[in-house]
Amino acid sequence: MYDGEHRPLILIILFSIISVGFFNFYWLYIATYEIKQVAREPENIKPGVEVFLAIITAGLYIIYWSYKYNKLLADAQSMHKVTPQDVSLVSSIFSFPVITFIGMCFTQHQLNRLWKYGTAPEQKKKKSKKR
Repeated sequence: MYDGEHRPLILIILFSIISVGFFNFYWLYIATYEIKQVAREPENIKPGVEVFLAIITAGLYIIYWSYKYNKLLADAQSMHKVTPQDVSLVSSIFSFPVITFIGMCFTQHQLNRLWKYGTAPEQKKKKSKKR
């Protein structure tokens, strides 16, 4: 399994506010890429296209993205032996422009759970045993 980066939620909120929302597009690309690495059908996921759609719709596409990708993330959690939590509806509700960072936090929390409790890559397991 791909081992993504754990990101503190407070930093997502701060970067989103400080950058006046531009950080949201960067985070969207990174989150889409990480979900692609653990999804059942990664060939259908294109991070660049997702960001492009979010930009040309002035962020409104992120509402749909939140629903769709949180469903994929719940599926990936079950596939990697983590109790799935489907927060797709809640995340999409809180992904409206201006409060997008709240929906981002729901998604990032689920990614963080996957990185922490999911089945680890073989290399990481071997390193953990040596310590």
